[in-house]
Amino acid sequence: MRLLLAQSDSCEHGVVVQRCPLSHRRRLFGGCHSRRSAFTIVELLVTISIVALLMSLLMPGLRAAREGAQRMQCASNLRQIGIAVYGYAFQNDDALPSTVFDDERDNFEPGEMMALTTGLLAASNDQPPIAGHWDGLGRLLPFIADPRAFYCPCHHGDHPFDRYADGIKGDSDARLFCNYHFMGDTVVSEDDSENGSLRRFFQLDSRTVIVADGMRTPSDLNHLDGANTLSADGSVSYWYDHAFRMRDAFIESQADSSPEDHRYNEIWELFSSRDR
Repeated sequence: MRLLLAQSDSCEHGVVVQRCPLSHRRRLFGGCHSRRSAFTIVELLVTISIVALLMSLLMPGLRAAREGAQRMQCASNLRQIGIAVYGYAFQNDDALPSTVFDDERDNFEPGEMMALTTGLLAASNDQPPIAGHWDGLGRLLPFIADPRAFYCPCHHGDHPFDRYADGIKGDSDARLFCNYHFMGDTVVSEDDSENGSLRRFFQLDSRTVIVADGMRTPSDLNHLDGANTLSADGSVSYWYDHAFRMRDAFIESQADSSPEDHRYNEIWELFSSRDR
């Protein structure tokens, strides 16, 4: 490093060190900062536009990938339910889980067969309500390791798992719902010889759909274009509602309410039809 030395006549010590001028020191020590050019407004707007364009191209693909993964998890849930149905039928003389909501004479409410419990049921002769108990798919809980299997990850309606977790673990008189719909254990048919008879699991046609994604109200439709279905042979397949036949059943009903009772039989037949 170079220093400039000079002799001072007025200094007692003889020699003093003179500091370099400020501009010279900056050149010596590199202290002069170069001015950086900033983004112009036009460049910033172009960059933002490119990012927005890329996001618009990527988001549909990411959304479809997430929906596909959640649909696979939903199908896995139904496979677990299918194994539970098999175990229940094996232990209960070939019977499907019984439900009070498919009794056409006393209490026919096919829209309520998403319920895991009956809730408080009105008793006859002005007696106090009957305490709720496990019903339908709720009878399969002893065969399911994790009750989250009854809840679809695609569900965005009024029945998430967190809402019913405490009730499932303990006793509750409230009606608890899951995200899947049960066909029921009783035949409802215009044929009097079959109407009211009990379904036997091991006698069902292999393609008969016994459980599907929820369809109690429009908010219970877990998927936009169809439903996962569980057949009697334990297979799970996705039913595409290309003609919006299932959604039409809800359009005909009042907002946020169940379709007419007879429409449920039509939907179950659509699920099980071989030309679907």
